[in-house]
Amino acid sequence: MLESVSARFTTKNIFMRIILLLFTSTIWLFNGCKTDNGPQLVGIHDDVIKAHMDSTISVYDNYAVVKLPIEQGVEIWNPGVLEKGPEGRIFVANLTGEIYSLEDSDGDGLEDKAIEFCNVKDDGLRTPTGLVFKGWDLYVGLPSQIRVYRDTDHDFHADTSFVFFDDIPYSDHPYEYTTGLKFDKNDWLYVALATDSWNAGASPDPLKYRGSILKISPGGDSVVVMATGIRSVFGMAFNKDGELYFADNKGGQNTVEEFHLLQKGHFYGHNTQKYGKREETQPITGLEGVAPAEMEFRTEGGHENLYIAYYGPGEYWKRGHITKCIITKNDHGKIIVEEQPLAEIPKSAGIALADNGDIYVSSVGISDYWYYAKDTMDGVLYRLIRKSWITPDTPDTTGKEILATQSQLERGAFIFNRLACGSCHSTDGETEMLGPGLQSISSVYSREELLVEIQEPSKRLKSGDFPTRITTTDDVVFLGRVLTQNDLEVRIILVGNNIKNLPTSQIKSLERLTKSLMWPGLLTGMNEEDKNALLAYLTCL
Repeated sequence: MLESVSARFTTKNIFMRIILLLFTSTIWLFNGCKTDNGPQLVGIHDDVIKAHMDSTISVYDNYAVVKLPIEQGVEIWNPGVLEKGPEGRIFVANLTGEIYSLEDSDGDGLEDKAIEFCNVKDDGLRTPTGLVFKGWDLYVGLPSQIRVYRDTDHDFHADTSFVFFDDIPYSDHPYEYTTGLKFDKNDWLYVALATDSWNAGASPDPLKYRGSILKISPGGDSVVVMATGIRSVFGMAFNKDGELYFADNKGGQNTVEEFHLLQKGHFYGHNTQKYGKREETQPITGLEGVAPAEMEFRTEGGHENLYIAYYGPGEYWKRGHITKCIITKNDHGKIIVEEQPLAEIPKSAGIALADNGDIYVSSVGISDYWYYAKDTMDGVLYRLIRKSWITPDTPDTTGKEILATQSQLERGAFIFNRLACGSCHSTDGETEMLGPGLQSISSVYSREELLVEIQEPSKRLKSGDFPTRITTTDDVVFLGRVLTQNDLEVRIILVGNNIKNLPTSQIKSLERLTKSLMWPGLLTGMNEEDKNALLAYLTCL
């Protein structure tokens, strides 16, 4: 009898231990396990997700868009590029200089703490716009150099730093970015240097590095120019076959948001004044969004998909989104790109893909014209978590539909010509004129935004669109838009679309104006019917 009782108690104890183990494992799964090596993101309870969802974000797939409740550590102030680092942690760079990793301190599965890894301001530097890890070394792209911040004791805080590469033409122009940092399988570092074609004070660049994609050796002592003629390549990504894709921003001689496959030694069309006229490699396609930023590949269901963040039109603070691109090749080897909208996240700049399938996105928020932080802190970090109970929204395509009669389009074309719009704006996507080109303008602005651009032309001037007044040493004044400038000459397009090359030795003063050359009262007195006809014509170009 005693043996039977003992056996029953032993069996009961084992059963209870199994129940306890299953219970604790369930709690561990839902809360996301956390070890001394950082959070291992496994799952989050739906109630936690629902408590932090941002219902204002339109999402077109089964993702819950969660606003991360970062309430401890580094302040989130205009967050830009993202990077997945050691042990799967997500790292973020504020435009203000702080670089930090995200941690879940309370064990609910969502990151709520930002731990400073380094701050480039401590080294007298600014604008970290490129991040990539090699082991515990973080390579940071900065306007004047690429710097390595090293974490020797693996505590997620850099202990030392050093210059990896600084042979970069540098001036104080804020748009001089060092972006798209990626390592190939041989540990050579690929990096894009933004063009200097918009810079009124560009530094000498005898090697023509700025406006190119460079390949730098593991020791930082050898450089190969892989491509030239780029404008502003913010995102680059290798696929599993080692092919490097990149997106170049529209503007200048880029008539669309260009999507390319890198081919060594090729010229990609921007700034022929600097690189000379040569055979131009055409983009695979023009991307559908505005201002492509970071991009990352991920294998899903046996196929690689590319995720792209779009910043959207400058100073339209509610614009921006992310897409998933399905890239295939047909029987003739032609690359086919199909973009699928994923979520309308304003001012998306950074994107990082977690090992568990989640997507992290940075929303930069409101900054000044030069993308510097304002006095008021702004910006959000989002985490997209796939959930079957999410009902996707339906994308609004009405802005892309042609909702105009033939007579309305003809009336709009007549008004366009009557106002002499064609004297400053091209519609063929090729001709360089004083004002911005208007082909496919509806892919940039909605009808409402386009109306604002016409009625208030000085409200949101883009870099490169500012008018300039140049006075020569013999007191001749030229008014127009600077196309390119270097230490030898300034190339300016004048009213009337004449292009003038002015030697810098003959320039007494160069003044950038803050008002557009376009007359703000262009539509004054025009009735609504004619305004609608003009807008219909423009959006159908």
